[in-house]
Order: sequence, then structure tokens, then C-alpha cells
Amino acid sequence: MRQNISYFVRDSWQKGKSVILVVLAQIFLSVALAIVGIFLPATVVQQITFGAEVQVLITTIAGFTAVTIILQTINRYLDSSSSGRRERLLLLALCDATEKTLRTDFANLESQSFTDAQEKAVGRASGGNSSHMTIWECFKNLGAGILGFFVYIAVLSVVHPWVFLLAASTCVIGVVARHRVNVWRHKNDDLQAIPGKRIRNINHMSERAGLAKDLRLFAMTRWIKDLFTANMDMLYSFRKKGEIRNALAGVADALAIFVREGITYIYLIGLVLAGEISPDTFVLLFAAVAGFSGWISDILREWVELSRHSMNIGRMREFLEYPDKFKRTGGVEIPKTAAYSLELKNVSYKYQGADDFAVKNISLHIKPSEKLAVVGLNGAGKTTLVKLLCGLYDPTEGEVLLNGIDIREFNREEYYALFTAVFQEFNILPASIADNIVQDTMRDDRRVENAVELAGIQNKLSSLPNGLESLLIKEVHLDGEELSGGETQRMMLARALYKNAPILILDEPTAALDPIAESELYNRYDELSKDRTSVYISHRLASTRFCDRIILIDSKGIAESGTHEELVAKGGKYAELFEIQSKYYRAGVVF
Repeated sequence: MRQNISYFVRDSWQKGKSVILVVLAQIFLSVALAIVGIFLPATVVQQITFGAEVQVLITTIAGFTAVTIILQTINRYLDSSSSGRRERLLLLALCDATEKTLRTDFANLESQSFTDAQEKAVGRASGGNSSHMTIWECFKNLGAGILGFFVYIAVLSVVHPWVFLLAASTCVIGVVARHRVNVWRHKNDDLQAIPGKRIRNINHMSERAGLAKDLRLFAMTRWIKDLFTANMDMLYSFRKKGEIRNALAGVADALAIFVREGITYIYLIGLVLAGEISPDTFVLLFAAVAGFSGWISDILREWVELSRHSMNIGRMREFLEYPDKFKRTGGVEIPKTAAYSLELKNVSYKYQGADDFAVKNISLHIKPSEKLAVVGLNGAGKTTLVKLLCGLYDPTEGEVLLNGIDIREFNREEYYALFTAVFQEFNILPASIADNIVQDTMRDDRRVENAVELAGIQNKLSSLPNGLESLLIKEVHLDGEELSGGETQRMMLARALYKNAPILILDEPTAALDPIAESELYNRYDELSKDRTSVYISHRLASTRFCDRIILIDSKGIAESGTHEELVAKGGKYAELFEIQSKYYRAGVVF
């Protein structure tokens, strides 16, 4: 807890120290208000006992009331002014979590342990009732409790020590019960986090326009509803158990208060009857004992709350400090050259939790400016191979080399800058077409126009009222445009061309195009990939004929290598696959 709270306070001081200063001021205000509250009735009783005039009484009450109003006004102002600052700190914490997600190793995004850590961290931080918002009240109450504790000890110096022990012991009972509830919640966190993550995924899935057809045609509505309900029941069951434990802790706390105040009341009445204290002292001491017990309860209760907040902040720390293997600072300088070669040396890769390797013992050298095609059956590891070349994965075994240097020696962000790509799976941003292509605050209009023309999306843009400035995604923008799959893929190609990096990766770049459009695009690839090291993945073998070399991979590694003509002449697996594909395009074939 010490480490988590120290981390949180240091981080908050760096991001907005005014929140901490406000909390310190409120601690002193809270104790001052409590002192005024116990001395007012005692002072009034004392003045009545000694026969003070009505005017004196009114003046005394007015003075105490004025002080109380002033202190409360300042306190409320501080509460109001600090809420926005607290919310800002919360948003900055969520921003840190977002940056972690954006910058973490790509392989982490496919790891269940990472996504679980993300769910627990963001789930605890989101919302106005999150620890990042409410911990400040805990700091304030705990600080006021500690300061008030010592102030009240001075006031209660005439009371027998066993009263202090009674107050402390009865306060501990309820606090221990609540602490056990918090420990139970923390130990059983997955009972809430896992169904919560599933519910959000189900909601996201049901909202996706791309799944709307499947949901209707395959009558999946009932199945999704049942799945949602089942996870809601799991979440409700966990929370119900927590509420029952909270209620039992509340009963224990209430019984302890009843015993404490009953015994204290009887004890002080006995002192009055014995003539050991005056009535005004009785009023003062009874209020002080109640206040003293309140301070002890606050200290213990807020300490338990601080423990709960520490657990939640610890979740955020665990996520933000989730280990990354890639170098983000330092590293060997990327070679400054016009051409880059890539090499795989005995590379194998196994996904987390998988029994078998996705790619096994592959050795491959891609020469500078070479155009290489990678083909093979589904599941052979083509996309995995490309992600290894891009540095999105580090090999489980072997090395990936750039100009003879292991890429693990480079700053990974600088290494990424060498690549431009169109992947098989792509997503568009709810922004303009130009922003989707450029994805930077600086924009070169001439480069944008050139990339659009080379990608073959110019005709579509000319048909739109706002051209490049047309917004995408109707769910976000009322006037948003919708692009077809082929048009979106061309836009992604324009984005890859705009970046103009020395290494070009195209993973099924024409999967959403018809054969004629695909043929037109491939006929221009010589121009698109001029002077670049280029790697293409395609399931249509005829489209790779322009490449300098083609490799066919299977579960055992690289099965065949050569030009299109060489592989067809060889009569191996490539020739067999090409024959199967090509027969469907021949005239006269009856299906």
C-alpha cells in the first residue's frame, strides 16, 4: 500500500499539485469545524449555568455561527474548485492507459493476461466513483482524523484512560469487518472483471454494422441475448455477495457504536452525580468522546478505504508497468542507406498458449529493392511471417536482421518508420479521407494527390461533394460517407504510398477487389514499388507474376522458391495450386 500510494501522490504532484494543496487545507478546516461544534454547546451551557444575560448568549451563538459559516463556505468552495482538478487527474490517468495500449508490444495485445490487466485497470479508473476520484476524500478524512485525534486527546485529558480504550476497541470491530469485505473483493476480482469484459465485448459486437447481416440471417439475436444475460447474472451474483458482506459489516459497526455510546453516557452521568464534573463539562466531554470515537472510526475506516484504493491503483500500476520487450529508447542507430535488406535466420514463432509453431525454422534473405511474393495455403503462416519482418513480433527462435543487424538492437519505433503497409485486416478512423491517408498534423497536398492517383481512388473522390475532406463513418458523423470494401482498400493503399517508406508490405492488398480491378492494380505495382524492398502476400497466384521471386511456405517452412515460370515448370505444389485456380478462369469450363 505504501508503494502504491506513494506512486499515486508523486504522479498527482507532477500532474496537478493544487489538488494536494486543497486537501491539506480541507484537513485543517474539518478539524476546526469539529472543534467549533463541541465548544459551542459547552460554552452556552456554561454561560446559562452562571446566569449570563440573553444578549451575551446571543452574541456567543452568533460568533460561533459566523465562524462556522465562514469555515463551511471556504470548505465548500474548495470542494467545488477541486472537483474539476480531480477529474483532470483521472482523465490523465486514463490517457496514460491509452498510451500504454497504443505503445505496448503488439504481441501483448493478443495476450489474455494483458487484456485482463487492461480491463481491471481501466474498469477501476473509469467513472466518477473510481479510486482516482474518491481517494482524495479518503486522504482528507484520514488526515483530518489523525489531526483531530490528537486535538481531542488534549480535550479529554480529564477522562479515565479506559474510555479511550473503549472508543478505540469498538471502532476496530466495524473497521475489521469492512476490511475483510475489501480483501474478499480483491481476491475474487476476476468474478467481476471477466464477465464485465465479456459484456462490453458483446455490446460492441452487437453495435458493429459489419455483423448486422450475420446477426439477422443466422438468427443470432437470442443467442447473444442469452450470452449477455448469463454474464450479467454472473456480475450480479458477485455484487450481491459483496452487498451482503457489506450489510453484515454495517450491523457489526452499528452494534459497536451502540455499546460504546451507552457505556460512555452512563459513565459521564455518574461523574456528574458524584460532583466530579459540572454540567457544561459533561456536555463538552460527551461531545468530545463521540467526536473522538468518530476520529478513530474515520482513521480506521479510511485506512481500510485507503487499502481498497491502493488495490485499485495497484491494478493501474500493474497495467502501466506491464513488461514490454521492445526497445523504446536508445538502441543501435538505423543504417542510413537508400536500400535495405531483410533476413530471417532459422526463425520460428509460436503464439502465446499455442501448442504448435505458426512458422517453423524459416531462413530467408530479401535483397535490397527486391520484390518478393509469399504464397501458401491458409494457416501456413504468411501473415505471421510478415509481422515478424515488420517487427510486430520478435521470433521465439532465431533472428530477424536488417542489413545484417538483429532488429532487437534497434529502437523499435525507429524501425517501424522504415515500413509502410496494407494489411489484410484494416480499420478506418472517424475522420476525413485526407486524415485517414496522412495521419499526421503536417500534410503535403501534392503527395496526397499522387498517392490517391496511384492507388486508383481518384474517381471515387471526384464523385464526393467534399472530395478528400469527406468524413467517414456515419455512426460518428451525420454527413459521413461510406466506402465499399474495395474503395477502403484503395484508401489504405494510398495511405501506405503516402508514407513513402523504403520497405513496402502488402498483405492481400487486393482481397476486396474484383479480378479486373486487381489486374489493373497489379499492373502498376512496378511503379508503386520502384526502388523499394517489397513483400507481397496473395492468395491469387497469377497476381504475383511481376515479382522477382516467389516463395511458397507450408507448416514445415519454405517449400518452394523461384519465379512464377520456374515454379510452374517445376510441377510442384505451386504448379498444382496455380492449376486449380486458373481452371476457373478458362473459357468453356462447366460448373
